[in-house]
Amino acid sequence: MAARLPYLERDQVPAEIQTLYDTVQKAAGRVLNIFKLMAHHAKSLPPFLQWYPALRDGPLDIKLRQLAYVMASRANRCNY
Repeated sequence: MAARLPYLERDQVPAEIQTLYDTVQKAAGRVLNIFKLMAHHAKSLPPFLQWYPALRDGPLDIKLRQLAYVMASRANRCNY
């Protein structure tokens, strides 16, 4: 399924978001598409990136975390 909004590349976002892209690129080796979509509402990206490590590195086992993602997507009628 294609995104309804285009993924914003580094050269398409404001300078403060470019800095975040650089940080994510350095840490992960790439900027995830979810971040490129969230950049359409630039105010939402910095707080999300502050919260995201707690989700990613939290106490849940990886299999349980993936199950939570799938179940949340299913509950919201989203394809995952």
